[in-house]
Amino acid sequence: MPLLFQDTIQDSLSLYLRTAEPPVQKDLINVDFGNYEYLSTNPQGVLFSPDSVLLHEKFSMFSGIEGSSFLLNPLMSGVLFSMFFICFIIFSFIFSKEGVALSGNFNSILSFSSRSSKGYKEQVTTTEVWGEVFMIFQSILLFTIFLTTYLIDKGILVVTFSSYAFNFLSVFVAMTLLACLKYLIYRSIASFFLHNDIKNWISRYFRLIELAGVVLFIPLFAYVFLPESRSTLLILILTVFVIVRLVVAIELLNIFVKNKVGSFYFFVYLCGTEIAPYLLFYKGMLSFISIAGNNII
Repeated sequence: MPLLFQDTIQDSLSLYLRTAEPPVQKDLINVDFGNYEYLSTNPQGVLFSPDSVLLHEKFSMFSGIEGSSFLLNPLMSGVLFSMFFICFIIFSFIFSKEGVALSGNFNSILSFSSRSSKGYKEQVTTTEVWGEVFMIFQSILLFTIFLTTYLIDKGILVVTFSSYAFNFLSVFVAMTLLACLKYLIYRSIASFFLHNDIKNWISRYFRLIELAGVVLFIPLFAYVFLPESRSTLLILILTVFVIVRLVVAIELLNIFVKNKVGSFYFFVYLCGTEIAPYLLFYKGMLSFISIAGNNII
């Protein structure tokens, strides 16, 4: 009886009715999911381990082009982005008010002509005056951002907020003093030499600085926030700087040729007003960098 009960439970078939083993019905749909040994497991054989081949294919698929590291911390990058944004908003407001006058000023520079040579005098509004003052300030600010970012990228300046703030203010003050020095030099020379032409050249020179800041706004923004493109953008920025220097030399040469002044005096004037201030700025920058390196940790 125990044997009958046991066989009944196992085979669900009575011992007396069973004469032979029931045939095993094979599955007509043969699906093979592979052997268990194909799946990689840990040394204990309990948990699955990642497949090295699969991981290699996964990371190689999305590797792409490696970018450069962003050296500025979030606080510094946020402050720089705010500066670019504020400059963009203010310039957009000024250009919406005095776009015709500003476009005329820039066209006169590119065409090597002067608005004052026309037979009439256009009215200068307060918005235009403050707009030109702001664009000079914007150009100095943008070149300061570029120079400090370049020094950080080359490892000359320390990447800390206190050090960056000190060096940023130092470079900004140095460039502002350089602009003021050039203005005083031009005004002092105009007091005894080619008064009308040098006075007209002062306004054209600073409008050229304004135009350089407007043209380089987007490239300088990309230079700060796209580190992987800095080598190409640096060539573009240096090209614009060289073009500005060439325009300055051509404008001054035009003034000296028009007044029949000798080439020797032109060379002396060019060295004294265009080359010497940049040498002073370079020496001042070296002093600021050494002070920052010795006092800022």
